[in-house]
Amino acid sequence: MVSNEYAKAIYELAHETNKIKVFSECFVVVTQTAFKNNDFLEILTSPVVKKNEKKEIIKKVYNSLDEDFRNFLYVLIDHNRFQFIDEIYHEYDNLVLVDKNIIKSSIFSAYELSDEQIKMIVSALEERYKNKKIEAENIINPELIGGIRVLINNESVDLSLKTSLDKLKESIL
Repeated sequence: MVSNEYAKAIYELAHETNKIKVFSECFVVVTQTAFKNNDFLEILTSPVVKKNEKKEIIKKVYNSLDEDFRNFLYVLIDHNRFQFIDEIYHEYDNLVLVDKNIIKSSIFSAYELSDEQIKMIVSALEERYKNKKIEAENIINPELIGGIRVLINNESVDLSLKTSLDKLKESIL
């Protein structure tokens, strides 16, 4: 995938220059400005606008960003890949997490979980995923009625009351 290759390249540069956090911050600025303003994104992805004009726009708008990162944006412009900036950012972020031995997880619940409940779930996940630090986000989903559903590493553990009731309903019918 195109975005994966660009993410690897910018990550390697960030790693070599000790700018992993700086580049993460740059990605946030660029993706927020690019996707908040559709006209801006259209200009940077338009085949009608000349590449040197796009680079001038980037230079003016992102003048305060790291120069190496701006050069990366120029490469995206040169190869007509700026439209993938958000995907590249997500791939980059995943590489950063892998490097730090961090796994993100989502804990879905019908109501907000307490810090203690989240700590217990994270502790159980860290027991399962040895040598990894788990970052958990609690997402409220009232449709679950009760219980939790955990998404981690493309796996889903569904301990929700709704799923239990659905299974019971299927077994009765």
